[in-house]
Amino acid sequence: MSPSIRHQASESQPHARPTIPLRRLFLLTILTAAIAFALDATLAATDPPNANTISLVVIPGTAGAAIFFGLRPYPLGGRLRLALMTAAALCLVVLGV
Repeated sequence: MSPSIRHQASESQPHARPTIPLRRLFLLTILTAAIAFALDATLAATDPPNANTISLVVIPGTAGAAIFFGLRPYPLGGRLRLALMTAAALCLVVLGV
């Protein structure tokens, strides 16, 4: 097969989308929950003056970062969207909504 035909054949095939194994998503969920619980337990044990504000910002931000960096092969837009949804959900949990 000549190089020009091979180049045309590779252009006509759609690019494969990266997939995230279910096991990796499950382990990432467990890791994110463990980080959130550890941060919350640390805040409860130390009782800083602005614990509620810290827990409203730090815990969702850390969980969002764990999701964002843990889903590395996934496209940037999808990782960002999932990280923001995770952070928003944890903000709602912290607020008690």
